Amino acid sequence: CAAGKGSFGTEELVHRIEVVRLSQLVKNRTLILPQLGAPGVAAHEVKKRTGFRVVYGPVYAKDIGRFLKMGMKATPDMRKVRFGLKERAVLIPMEIIPTLKFVPVIIGILVLLRLVGRMHFDSSIWMDILPYLGAVVIGGAVFQVLLPWIPGRSFAFKGWLLGLVWALVADVLFHINAWIFFSNVLILPMLASFIALNFTGATTFTSLSGVRKEMKIAVP
Repeated sequence: CAAGKGSFGTEELVHRIEVVRLSQLVKNRTLILPQLGAPGVAAHEVKKRTGFRVVYGPVYAKDIGRFLKMGMKATPDMRKVRFGLKERAVLIPMEIIPTLKFVPVIIGILVLLRLVGRMHFDSSIWMDILPYLGAVVIGGAVFQVLLPWIPGRSFAFKGWLLGLVWALVADVLFHINAWIFFSNVLILPMLASFIALNFTGATTFTSLSGVRKEMKIAVP
């Protein structure tokens, strides 16, 4: 993510080497960088400006010890990027926790609408709140698990599609009236889509240019 969007790149690396005076702290002149940092770093430029040779290590930190024992040579397995269910599930807390900031806003808006409509505050308010909380979970957790199987390439579209399915399911679960169902069909897919779009920065196959293009279309 950092390499793809440019915050982990040649300039930043050179700057850090100079700031900490790395050449005065170590005798060797070799830097081991993560393989996935390669898109943002020009190794020849780092060598020219700092004297440090850049070697790209394995994809996963657990393989660094073996990489060093083999004379800083990587096996094909060390170069392989995996992004299966396990890898995606590990990222769910990182995705779901930031989305929780939407929850107080959602509850506040729904309470305000009840006040404006002079509706009673009873257990039925949960029938308004739960579909929106569900959309947050859909975009921040369910999307990550189901990513490879959701139709389409765009993350925004995938999230919107899941949100639409959830709006239909919520109608069955909570016996929503026609007006609320109509608003849910409009809002829940957009909410799930917006949250799902954040996952582009955590995947191994999205590009910065592609994400920018998608955001121009999906986020007015």
